[in-house]
Amino acid sequence: MSAHTTAASASLGAGIRKFLPLIGAVVVWGGNWPVMKYGLSHVSPLWFATARFGSAALLSVVVLAVLGRLRFPTRQEWPLVLGVGLLQMAAFTALALWALQYVAPGRASVIAYATAIWVIPLASLVLGERPSRMQWVATGMSYAGIAVIVLPAVTRWELHTVVGLAMLLGASLAWAVNIIQLRANRAIRLGADMIPWQTAIATVPLLLLALLRDGVPNADAFVAIWPALVYTGPLATALTFILVLNITQTLPPAATSIAMLGVPVIGLVISAAAWHERISADLSIGLALIALGVVTTALAPRVSPSRPAA
Repeated sequence: MSAHTTAASASLGAGIRKFLPLIGAVVVWGGNWPVMKYGLSHVSPLWFATARFGSAALLSVVVLAVLGRLRFPTRQEWPLVLGVGLLQMAAFTALALWALQYVAPGRASVIAYATAIWVIPLASLVLGERPSRMQWVATGMSYAGIAVIVLPAVTRWELHTVVGLAMLLGASLAWAVNIIQLRANRAIRLGADMIPWQTAIATVPLLLLALLRDGVPNADAFVAIWPALVYTGPLATALTFILVLNITQTLPPAATSIAMLGVPVIGLVISAAAWHERISADLSIGLALIALGVVTTALAPRVSPSRPAA
């Protein structure tokens, strides 16, 4: 084997290894949807979300303290930490978990991860960005995919399903608003050392709402679902968020966006096996349109801020 071939093989191997953590995160997050569905069979959505982020906060404090990376947010970081904790974590998770009572987990994951339907219009309205024609086409594809998935429930007027779908769209909107907030403050980079504060901030309103709405939970219920809590809290929240924040700073944004398409796909496959969820034609077509929209968005030319006319 020539030196050139050996070097090429080593470079390919290094490239693949770089993507392995991201692939692992996608697999964990995809499996999280059917796991959350199982957890909701024993506790309310608010208490499950509280347990998820509370356990994640405790674990991330321990991990970062051992690594010597535990610190308070700076004055500039606090608004973004609050945004991630309240929007991306608390609001997104509470709405998604509530919706899982009415919508199958595979279908729910597809809609909840369709943040592209909000991000490009919001970036244009709030940040003054001028999306390219391809990005508007991509957004249209995403809207079409959502419509294909949502319309059967609306036309049949299945009230519970419609409410669940509306909650999932609200969850994706909350995440999209946080994306816009982060994009508007690109100079401030939130690292993995902010995870304890973000998860703790998410835990506080969820705990208060759980107490007000559901009262004190039965401790035996949490004991019964401890594997689900270990999966969703320490693994899918604390460790995976720390991992993803580190690797997304080294990988191209397009690669990360395309890789995240695997989350609803894996969620669908596992839900079909564990919960006997039927992957219907409308769901397959909708997922394909959303996936095509996200891939087009990732590969389209970058947007540029609009400038006032001279």
